[in-house]
Amino acid sequence: MKNIVACSLLIIALVSCNTPNSSEQESIPRGKPDVLTASANDDSIKANEKKDELSRKENSRSADKAKPLLIARGSEPGWYAEFFIDHLRLLIDNGTDSLILEKDFSGVDNDLYSTTIAEKNIAISINDKTCTEEGSGEKRERSISIKYNNKSYKGCATINTK
Repeated sequence: MKNIVACSLLIIALVSCNTPNSSEQESIPRGKPDVLTASANDDSIKANEKKDELSRKENSRSADKAKPLLIARGSEPGWYAEFFIDHLRLLIDNGTDSLILEKDFSGVDNDLYSTTIAEKNIAISINDKTCTEEGSGEKRERSISIKYNNKSYKGCATINTK
């Protein structure tokens, strides 16, 4: 008998916790029009839409920066380079050494490109001569030469269209 009374009291307590009192009922939005008027006015909705649009634009710019403009590689010794709009990522000597160089590389996908950065001891030259990769035999549309720390790296490059 005690168990039945205890269970009944527990059920009543749980049910009463889920029932809002009259003052809470007034602030609960009912239906779509109430939700809009209860949450924000038209100006703040427009402001949020503009904010979301700006955020989408910034994310697309970040995605563009994350996509390499040009990818290059060569052998003897093995090296690999990715040219982004705002930096270069270079792996040399079969990956034992690397360099990330922050610079504007926006013209790297032109027919001819050449730059020298004396303080980093690097010179890059790209031309539109067709090139065949030594390792794979694949043809690429650009030839590239990189001189870094008085060592020359030659290879092939392709414009990244993905």
